[in-house]
Amino acid sequence: MAPRTLLTATAALLGIAGIALLFLPTELQGLAGTRGGVPLPATVLQLWGAALLGLAATDWVGRGLILGGIYGRALVLGNLAHSTVGALAALRAALDHPGSAPLWAAVTIFGGLAVAFARLLRTHPGPDIAR
Repeated sequence: MAPRTLLTATAALLGIAGIALLFLPTELQGLAGTRGGVPLPATVLQLWGAALLGLAATDWVGRGLILGGIYGRALVLGNLAHSTVGALAALRAALDHPGSAPLWAAVTIFGGLAVAFARLLRTHPGPDIAR
């Protein structure tokens, strides 16, 4: 996948999730899970949404940069860390609730992003560096 396409898709995905958490926190509380039967406060979900919007904005601005190898390393590494941790957390939750299709979908999406960003981190942009 081309780096520009990857960052554009990631920015869109994270932006949609961030906006949903920011403006619909009480409606999404059931999806976020609970600790000890107590739902997460709406403020926590809104802060999570703000963080996702920040990463989405970073990806959107960085989509025109040269990425791969040493180029744009901080941007690629940040996305790799986010998607890897997301995949592992979703996998843990999916193993605890094996019948949950949304959790397995999250494992697949985050895992795919982690693989794509890991490949991008290890790939030189090539001879056409001014793309």
